[in-house]
Amino acid sequence: MRGFSEYVQTLRTLVATGLANPANFRASQPLAAALDGQPGRELRRLVSLRERRFAGAFFTGSRLASEIVRDHLSNKQFETVICDPACGAGDLLVAASERLPVVEDLKTTLNLWAANLRGYDIHEEFVVATKLRLVLAAMRRGARSGGRVTVNQLTSLFAGIVRGNGLTADYGDVGAIIMNPPYGSSLAPDGCSWATGSVSEAALFTAELCYKLHPQTRIVAILPDVLRTGTRYAKWRQNIEHWLAVDSVRMVGLFDPWTDVDVFVFSGERLPRNTHGTKATWWVDHGFSHRVSDLFDVHVGPVVPHRDPDSGPWHRFLHARLVPPWKGFDVADAPSRRFDRRTFTPPFVVIRRTSRPDDGHRAIGTIVTGTKSVAVENHLLVALPRARGLDACLELLAVLRQDATDAWLNARIRCRHLTVGAVSEIPWRQP
Repeated sequence: MRGFSEYVQTLRTLVATGLANPANFRASQPLAAALDGQPGRELRRLVSLRERRFAGAFFTGSRLASEIVRDHLSNKQFETVICDPACGAGDLLVAASERLPVVEDLKTTLNLWAANLRGYDIHEEFVVATKLRLVLAAMRRGARSGGRVTVNQLTSLFAGIVRGNGLTADYGDVGAIIMNPPYGSSLAPDGCSWATGSVSEAALFTAELCYKLHPQTRIVAILPDVLRTGTRYAKWRQNIEHWLAVDSVRMVGLFDPWTDVDVFVFSGERLPRNTHGTKATWWVDHGFSHRVSDLFDVHVGPVVPHRDPDSGPWHRFLHARLVPPWKGFDVADAPSRRFDRRTFTPPFVVIRRTSRPDDGHRAIGTIVTGTKSVAVENHLLVALPRARGLDACLELLAVLRQDATDAWLNARIRCRHLTVGAVSEIPWRQP
């Protein structure tokens, strides 16, 4: 993150300007910008998207940070230590500082804040930016230097905000965790009880942290929506429920206009050892009496075109670019390829897995007809009717096109791929 150093120097200069010329500084536009979204904009300008994705670095933004502190932290937590174990440029800690007291003297104010605020990040540039922005936050609220003091002397007061891995820290005296963990992906470590292979770093970070926390510690986290709704993260959710009493799960939507990831905020309290929590409400189930799963078996198409070898018997092959939305398609019109695993015999419905909350329809279907078995690409879900064949497929297509189905799916799952579980749970409302 060396490119971000340029912006850190801008923040340092801004603090020096405020110390040298305090008059009118509180109302200055540069100060307001530094505390309201500017770090994220500068990160995007100075650091390549590839490097940001590799590091999982996406800053929270002041609006969401303020909502988290307002809605999820009580006065009780502000009597203890509030920690961000992946603090980035400090948006969440700056938001928390708004609830801390201010006295006229800047140094005294910062000493008071330092007793309550702690943070970790593996990037030194982010740690320094956090400290500088906390100094600016105190200056905006009226704290002034009572004498000659340097920028370094002020930032050094935050001894608990340091470069380091937040997962290795001791949280014995921490009353609340507020965090927006890394959003990259990595391999699940050996012994991981809920996943294998490549998984979300946010999931790994949150699970390990929840295990480490002491009883009654509060945690509030901004996480990718796939953790809330994804089928492959069901065991992760069970793991979280084992350690935490989850009291709130709230969908947020897009993280920001530049990051194509929907997120949610969840909060809870660490349970005492040897105590088990109850099932959390990750999404609202309105108790519909009939669902797609009552009439159809839903599967992911098994063909991964660029990975599966071109071997085995010849079959017709369906892929997402081939099948027309909301129409019928005869497998006789499909190309052929070799495939030696599961195939499907029409009639059935295929549904495009790639789906965005702002799409016109979330679950776009096509009825597949014909007499021969067909191989199906993994970008399609296959809904096989248990009875009534083509008639059931026609009814399913009508259910998928309902506005009520789109609204239900937008509440159930906001990540970019529909899952077997979400489609299976779609309420069966008679067309």
